[in-house]
Amino acid sequence: MIGRDDQRSYYRMMVNADCLVVVDNLESPQEFTAICRDLSANGMAIELQESIDVGKEISIRISSASEQIPSLTARGKVLRCAPETSTTFIVGIEIIDLA
Repeated sequence: MIGRDDQRSYYRMMVNADCLVVVDNLESPQEFTAICRDLSANGMAIELQESIDVGKEISIRISSASEQIPSLTARGKVLRCAPETSTTFIVGIEIIDLA
């Protein structure tokens, strides 16, 4: 976990798990595979190879590798999207609802 000097309301857990991201578009939803870098009670950061516009609503699914731990399905809103390398972006997401 990231330390107390982070000034966040909730601790962030380092996850580094594969996830599925669906961007809700009126015409047709777009699906992307991504990596969930970290997760907290009200948000997450994901790494993907596409840029997503700030303000877009998305759905995220992180499958569980264990039958004892349920998969995570959430709706979120993109708060920031910044290039990390020439081929990847880090997207900050506010969790709106857990399914």
